Amino acid sequence: MSASYDKTIKVWDLDTGVEKRTLEGHTSSVNSVAISPDGLTIVSGSDDTTVKVWDLATGKEKITLEGNTSSVWSVAISPDGSTIASGSRDNTIKVWQVIE
Repeated sequence: MSASYDKTIKVWDLDTGVEKRTLEGHTSSVNSVAISPDGLTIVSGSDDTTVKVWDLATGKEKITLEGNTSSVWSVAISPDGSTIASGSRDNTIKVWQVIE
């Protein structure tokens, strides 16, 4: 995966180096991405102050988490995928329990 200034997340085939999918939905640069240990979920943080949760298989956005007041610079997801953390330029760390 790669995060981009062009507001997208790219998913790559590691064996071939070919792009498999582009995830679109952020309205500003994407600064950080993380993948769940089971490989099914992607989490992204952006200058648009949101954290988005994506279904890797479909490329569809599952949920948008709002609460930061400035750019989200880092994201992480717990081993069981139920907790997401973000670090923001607003000097906060937010933790969300995600129930699907």
